[in-house]
Amino acid sequence: MAYAKTSIGRGCCKVSKKQKRISKLASFCFVLTEILVLAAVLILPATDVVEIKKWPQMIIIIILSIHVLMQLWELKVFIKPDSGEKFSLTVQGSHERKKSRHQTSMYGVTVSNEVRVDYDRNAQGILVYFRKVTSSSKTGLYCQPFLLPFRGWFTFFHVIIALTLMIALIHPVHESDKRPLVLPILIFVSLILQIPVVASSYYEAEDCGFCIPLGYAYTRWFKHTNAYTEMIQQNIQEKHGQHLQQEGEQLELAIRRNALRTLDNFSIA
Repeated sequence: MAYAKTSIGRGCCKVSKKQKRISKLASFCFVLTEILVLAAVLILPATDVVEIKKWPQMIIIIILSIHVLMQLWELKVFIKPDSGEKFSLTVQGSHERKKSRHQTSMYGVTVSNEVRVDYDRNAQGILVYFRKVTSSSKTGLYCQPFLLPFRGWFTFFHVIIALTLMIALIHPVHESDKRPLVLPILIFVSLILQIPVVASSYYEAEDCGFCIPLGYAYTRWFKHTNAYTEMIQQNIQEKHGQHLQQEGEQLELAIRRNALRTLDNFSIA
């Protein structure tokens, strides 16, 4: 059974450009320190301080390669941003329909356990934003993460690195008993450094998602806003704000009445 979900949102909180720059700088410092610590783990066998098994060395080399690749990609995006991205202007009303959590995609077919319509309430009454336009509109939900930019996978990569370091901390990676605490301490330090990197990556993430072979995929397309969208939103609110608020309250009341009626019918049955 495969499960796939696609959403449009702005994450846990709205982040300014200044906060993003600070987050990127802090993340870079933590990653650089972690790279140095992991490099020290690879150097230790050459100094005869400890003897490390072959598989942890390969895993550490892979982690270092992923870290370096992501930092080089961040540098590339900073020096030469992608000018081929396309966006569409979207106006969201007081309520946004969301897919029921009781729906599941199995082998490309969406099945629902119950007939139910859920809505997310927009506290501002109206929201104007840009949404990134993908190159293909016929891609299935499970393959949506492959339409994301490469940076959209960074949060997932950082989580995988943190889980790998956690497993390496629990599982013994040294072959001899000479100074047995050296390696666990270095791996523990790497794990502690990786935790703020994961938090920072999620904090600044825009279009993001992941897909795993076990049959689970998630994609979040970001709501991009700027001075232009804020101006349009303000003009619409000034002209139609009161009317939109009344319609939103009426729709909210209708949703609650329908929910109560559904519960009553369920109780009677």
